[in-house]
Amino acid sequence: MPSEVRLINDRLTRKTHGQLECFPYHSGFIGKRKVVVAVTGVGVTNGAMVATLFAHHFKPSELVVSGTGSRFNPRIRTGDTLISKKTIHHAAGSLTDDGMVYRKVRGPLPGQMTHWAYPPDKELFRLAKAAVSSYEPEPVTVEGETYTPKVMPGVVSASDLFGVSDAKIADMKAKLNPDLMEMESAAIAQVCHQLGVPHVVFRAGSNRTQSDPGAAYRKLGQTAAAAAARWTIHFVEFLGNQSSR
Repeated sequence: MPSEVRLINDRLTRKTHGQLECFPYHSGFIGKRKVVVAVTGVGVTNGAMVATLFAHHFKPSELVVSGTGSRFNPRIRTGDTLISKKTIHHAAGSLTDDGMVYRKVRGPLPGQMTHWAYPPDKELFRLAKAAVSSYEPEPVTVEGETYTPKVMPGVVSASDLFGVSDAKIADMKAKLNPDLMEMESAAIAQVCHQLGVPHVVFRAGSNRTQSDPGAAYRKLGQTAAAAAARWTIHFVEFLGNQSSR
């Protein structure tokens, strides 16, 4: 969503803009790192299209996902940002009377199977955890309560479902136990795995996971988007300082 990159674009120095096929982007520097920032649009297909096109064209040293997700785990508060330690397709497999049966499927090459879950690049994940100690989140106020959001490792799931039923929530909890649910990162992670692009996923919690999240997302999504963007800016600056040593 545009709200998820607004603060990132505002931080760019030596900013330029362009368009790759039908997708606009901004480029410039955050700290010592040159970056390209694009909005994917909503859903796994949009996420996969942008990730593939931009990775192929720009040949990035790493791909960073910054955005929001509904709070599946009640310990996550609005504005808490997860460093995804595993990003899961929660609609990959067979839907049975007993819920989802998750399974690998045929990939593009003979004998190659694609998984329903993808870990981040090990070094980026390590660096992200190391960057937490030097990060100072901005306080947020939600439902009359002011607090400082946290940044922590967690599990993110994704599919083209914006809202999910109580039965789906129970099935996901029993079989996957994710912390956040959203709509793009699993596809982007799969693209990065397939193309050999190091990646890491950052998602901040917005509304709780529910069947009809529209009003709650409109109320809380901006807070979550800003929290994820601030953390992403810090991480990119941290990354630049590490690579210059």
